[in-house]
Amino acid sequence: MVILNEQRDKAIKNLNLPNNLLKLIESKFVHEDLEFRFNPLRYSLESEDFSPSGLDVIPLWESDSSITGFYLKENKPVFIIYYVDDMDDFTTIGESINDLIEYLVEEYGEDEEELREVLKS
Repeated sequence: MVILNEQRDKAIKNLNLPNNLLKLIESKFVHEDLEFRFNPLRYSLESEDFSPSGLDVIPLWESDSSITGFYLKENKPVFIIYYVDDMDDFTTIGESINDLIEYLVEEYGEDEEELREVLKS
């Protein structure tokens, strides 16, 4: 199930994300390497459940065909990404904010050091 609204807001707040990751969640510009890649929720707001079977996913952002979010395992976040046309075939990004940042840097960064610094602030 996709977790939205107040529950989503509370779960994201509990992550204590750096300011620029919070901006990405709001689809705001933080760095040119990430421009146009992070869209507001669209699939997650549909009546159909756009989440992997058996997981309660808190979506962070979406792209044209994927959702990046996390679920809680023993009260700790597990960050994942999955495509809306094959939701049960998700990729685990990691279990920390640093893992999420490193994934974004490796996946999208032209200037990796610069992007890493931006995402940590």
